[in-house]
Amino acid sequence: MERARLHRIALVATWSTLILITFGAYTRGSGSGYGCKDRWPLCEGGAFGGYLPRFEAEMLIEWTHRWIAMLVGIVAIVLVVKAIRGNHSRLWVVAPAISALIVVAGQAWLGRAIVKGDLARDLVSLHLGISLIVVAHFVVISVATSTPQSAGAGPRTWSTLVGLGAVSVYGVMILGSIVHNMYFPGWPLMNNVLIPNLSSRFAAIHFAHRVTTVVAFALLVYLVMRVRTMNRSRAEVRLLVAALAALLTNAALGALHVFTRVESSFVVAAHVGVAGLTWIALVAAVVVSLGVPRLATSSS
Repeated sequence: MERARLHRIALVATWSTLILITFGAYTRGSGSGYGCKDRWPLCEGGAFGGYLPRFEAEMLIEWTHRWIAMLVGIVAIVLVVKAIRGNHSRLWVVAPAISALIVVAGQAWLGRAIVKGDLARDLVSLHLGISLIVVAHFVVISVATSTPQSAGAGPRTWSTLVGLGAVSVYGVMILGSIVHNMYFPGWPLMNNVLIPNLSSRFAAIHFAHRVTTVVAFALLVYLVMRVRTMNRSRAEVRLLVAALAALLTNAALGALHVFTRVESSFVVAAHVGVAGLTWIALVAAVVVSLGVPRLATSSS
């Protein structure tokens, strides 16, 4: 019962953070990131001293984004309290919970710096990168407190390959974040040529984003084909298949992103959100491949 309760809290933390990331992408894509001006955490000129927003689209969006972030922080605190009080693995439950809370606190400070720094592109990308690490912490706890389904730890080379799949998707998301809201014509090839003009820093980064996506796709196809010939758990197979399906969906959203000339905030948000789903599935697959669910109730 105690483990199941902690598992549910970890799931809430995971999905609420993904919602935060997705809504953050919409906030950025719609140009609402500066909706509350440079005041933080309240809104400049908002109602009740800034605690509530005025009925203006940009301020409402940014205010909502900040409050979702606050809710994630509250869930992270609850997760730490429950993890410490229970008889859970210090390595796979307690440590990630504490680490996640520390990182979430750092994210709040970075969010303030981003607002004060006029939404600097590199800082925003760093913000996303750290958010994905936070999600990974919550995923580890979610898997470690789930009902044991693992086939045991797989070969080290296998876990490494699954880990590389996760890292490649992480790279896709960070590279895409740096060139967020920038339009580069042509799909799947930039400017409809194999190797475009890379004299511009951002063109080179976007090209790297597309190349890394192809690498991630090829690796995931291999993993899905390979896992079916191995004695792995159903959970691991399903996670890898889900990751591949999410990546394919995201590629389609990437095409739509180009065809709409990066003018739809909803497509921007969906593109980031589905990429986040791919990341979650792969991190979970890595943890399952390590046989971690067997340690769920361990005290060491």
